[in-house]
Amino acid sequence: MTTISIVECPRDAWQGFHDFIPTAEKIKHIKNLMHCGFHTIDAGSFVSPRAMPQMADAQELFAALEEARAQSETQLLSIVASEGGARRAAEFNHIDAWGYPFSVSEVFQERNSRKNIKSAIEDLKRVKDLALQSNVELVVYLSMAFGNPYGETYHTDLVLERLEQALHCGADIISLSDTTGQGSIERVVELCSLMKLHSAVPWGAHMHSTYEEAAEKALAAVGAGCERIDTALKGYGGCPFASDQLMGNMPTEKVLSALTHANLPHALHPLQIERAYNSALEVLGSYS
Repeated sequence: MTTISIVECPRDAWQGFHDFIPTAEKIKHIKNLMHCGFHTIDAGSFVSPRAMPQMADAQELFAALEEARAQSETQLLSIVASEGGARRAAEFNHIDAWGYPFSVSEVFQERNSRKNIKSAIEDLKRVKDLALQSNVELVVYLSMAFGNPYGETYHTDLVLERLEQALHCGADIISLSDTTGQGSIERVVELCSLMKLHSAVPWGAHMHSTYEEAAEKALAAVGAGCERIDTALKGYGGCPFASDQLMGNMPTEKVLSALTHANLPHALHPLQIERAYNSALEVLGSYS
């Protein structure tokens, strides 16, 4: 069986914290993560500091990670929610991938990026052009893929429509995003099965979950064909634009335990994960 790729998301972990986490602490934590065997680390976001104050240090953070990236096989990803963000990310040759949030929900697209779906598509095309010039992979996150909390029409056909739009714009990787943790086990299996049938590029899942349900969700996704899962140590994080109450990320330690017990192949190093877990507690514990 193909090795399951794990994407660690410290960016998503700390974006939900109100108090600003010192840049030096973020850098130290990410450097610890670079030795754990993750496929990719979602390390930061080039977005407006007014909209996301926790991400105001993206330039300084990525500048400090160049040497660590050169000494590790783990890739670095930055979120870019606009052409402007992509231009700032393009200043760093050691960033391997850009992540673009493209929503199944019109309401969430407006809340998250101040664009409607039509404008987001045009913006995404421009971001793809920049990605080609910068030789980086474009990961398109299908936000709100597992349900809609805003009263809008939701159906899996709409998810497939966004998939086709993202592929037409040049997505290199697709990530199903359960932004508010609405994905039941049945929905996880349904959507992953559809992705296996319809996606022409590699794909994965960025699921939010309660701590207790994380292992079952991860195994359900893998069982339905998912080979890339986003996690965050201790399940920290969540999207502050989605709702008033944040739903945490898939806890790395729970996903690692589930994969190990199911004898599913992965590249994570348990001892290094334990050290990084302690690092996460040290860096983020006082802010939670």
